[in-house]
Amino acid sequence: MSQETLNTLEKLRALQRQQRPPVAQANPTRGGAPNAGGNPLGDDTSLLSVAVMDSIGDAVRRCWTYDRGASGAEQLVVLLDVTTDESGTARLVRISNEDAPKLSNPIFRAFFERAQRAVLSPQCATLPLPRSMLGQPRSLKFRFSP
Repeated sequence: MSQETLNTLEKLRALQRQQRPPVAQANPTRGGAPNAGGNPLGDDTSLLSVAVMDSIGDAVRRCWTYDRGASGAEQLVVLLDVTTDESGTARLVRISNEDAPKLSNPIFRAFFERAQRAVLSPQCATLPLPRSMLGQPRSLKFRFSP
């Protein structure tokens, strides 16, 4: 093709672009499922005051036990990703990505499962979140250690 033909084609393409209406593109909500709300980073824990975190810890602690006789139990720490519903009730508890590889250790797995059961237990699942955080699902980080 000659340079003149290429220039003509480029002009035609530019003209077509100008005549087409803009195409709308989806702009999904960051940080989770569509309309899940919350923090763009997917973690609402930073929105909590120390007093509220302590209150949540106290509420869940009453449902949590661990095997004190297990080897190394006093040094165990597990990080959980907790998702609440609009009313502030914990509905989903997963192990954090950084702790997931430790699940192959049976003592750690039992420690994690007890923490998970505590958060989801009917007596402790409704978390004392501030009124301003209710009305939409929330993602929170929990840390369990003896």
